[in-house]
Amino acid sequence: MEKLSPGQIFLADQRGIVENETSRRFSSFNYGHYVNESRKPFGPLEVFNDEILAAGKSINVTIQNSCYLVIIPITGALLTTDARHKTTVTDVGEVFIHYAQAGETFELTNTYPTDWINFLYIQVKAKPDAFPFFEQTFSFDFTGRKDDLIAVIPGYSNLPFSIHMGQFAGRADTLYQLKNSDSLFYAFVIAGAFELQGRLLHERDGLALWDLQEADMEALSNNAVMLVIEMAG
Repeated sequence: MEKLSPGQIFLADQRGIVENETSRRFSSFNYGHYVNESRKPFGPLEVFNDEILAAGKSINVTIQNSCYLVIIPITGALLTTDARHKTTVTDVGEVFIHYAQAGETFELTNTYPTDWINFLYIQVKAKPDAFPFFEQTFSFDFTGRKDDLIAVIPGYSNLPFSIHMGQFAGRADTLYQLKNSDSLFYAFVIAGAFELQGRLLHERDGLALWDLQEADMEALSNNAVMLVIEMAG
């Protein structure tokens, strides 16, 4: 019998929910007024929000701790405006990463006149010696590269975390090799279902793992999409 790596599942239907006529937010970890003893940050991964934003609407966010802000659109494009009124548009197939200092504010806008959009809003805590001017948009494309995890962030970026994403056919599997044995591993199912290290994960479930060298995953549905973040422990 395969020995299970220690870990914690963050079920989709147990996330914190805040909703109004403008947006719906599903928080895997404690965020804002959502506080749950079992939903503390996972190492430097402090915020993992699944956001849905109404057509033509905006939300404002304030950074509590210096971090790398990560935006990953799932449907539609997101307009990000910082306090200096600099704007960035991030579309599907792109990941926007911005080093943000504590106290910084951002406006996140859905510019579509009739359609709601869905995006992931992530914060990875930065160390005090982090490079303070990092801002870059990375692109990825599943075309011709299915059934494999694509390295969204190249190794030369020098970020303290990596992001991989992949789209899989049913019963396709892959083995993710961690860069370091003391790394922290977080997986999130964007679409479909997977079996990952002996755990069954459905759509929008998350799984935190530690004390492992590799992670074995198998898609249980067609066009299943997985996001993986590896961080320094």
